[in-house]
Amino acid sequence: MAASVFGLTKSAVAAEEPVSSGYSLQDLLITPTRIVFEGNMNTTELALINRSDKAHTYAISFVQARMSENGEIREIDKNTLPGPNDRFADTFVRFSPRRVMLEPRQVQVVRMMLRKPADLAEGEYRSHLSFRLIPSAADAVKPDSLGRGIQIKLIPIYGVTIPVIVRQGSLKATAKLSNLGIDPKGLQGKQSLALTIEREGNRSTYGDLEAFWKAPGSKEVSVALIKGVAVYTPNAKRTMLLPLRHPRGSELHGGQLHVRYSEQVNGEERVLAENQIAIP
Repeated sequence: MAASVFGLTKSAVAAEEPVSSGYSLQDLLITPTRIVFEGNMNTTELALINRSDKAHTYAISFVQARMSENGEIREIDKNTLPGPNDRFADTFVRFSPRRVMLEPRQVQVVRMMLRKPADLAEGEYRSHLSFRLIPSAADAVKPDSLGRGIQIKLIPIYGVTIPVIVRQGSLKATAKLSNLGIDPKGLQGKQSLALTIEREGNRSTYGDLEAFWKAPGSKEVSVALIKGVAVYTPNAKRTMLLPLRHPRGSELHGGQLHVRYSEQVNGEERVLAENQIAIP
């Protein structure tokens, strides 16, 4: 699961002991992982699939979140007042059901409906739909192995969030790639490409970020790819670090690195921004 674009969160209620039920964030498959209401679209649905061998119950609700400059999705506390540039979508998006119990391999459809007010101002609105695991009573309460009676376990609550975006009016966005540089000890100590995505306009950008290396006297080859990279409104930029992979397993030396940020529009690729840097 939106980094960001598929955001994964773990909200720790308490953590005296790890979850003993063997739950993994990969147990819940959600498709699609991003909802965008635009144009005449006012209904949609998504599917939840329990990929584990155990039944799980999930509570579904809207949460508000902001994106940090490095792309981290941070949930906003309910007691925090919205900022002047915050535009949330939860007040005019309805969904059902709000709680589901999924048997192993079971699929559940969640239906969503948009009800925009007639006077909704032009712009992009975003909230995040949260799917939080509800621990079973059997996981939380069990006999004490030392014969002291019942033991109450405090366990973490795990969850997944996806963005739900509503676009009102004719919105546009442009992007630029800047501050390109090679970090020899970047992600996990490996040679990486550092860059900044700069966004302008009244909607977010979302697309794939790919780097192509052209060594002297050779054909251009892909050496880095991150899919689903978003820069959400109202953010003006996002910093990125892409690990570079040499076709033969060593570091890149010499030649040019061509970087492209592109989105899909009606099934066709559209380049949002591109730039290049020489590799020493």
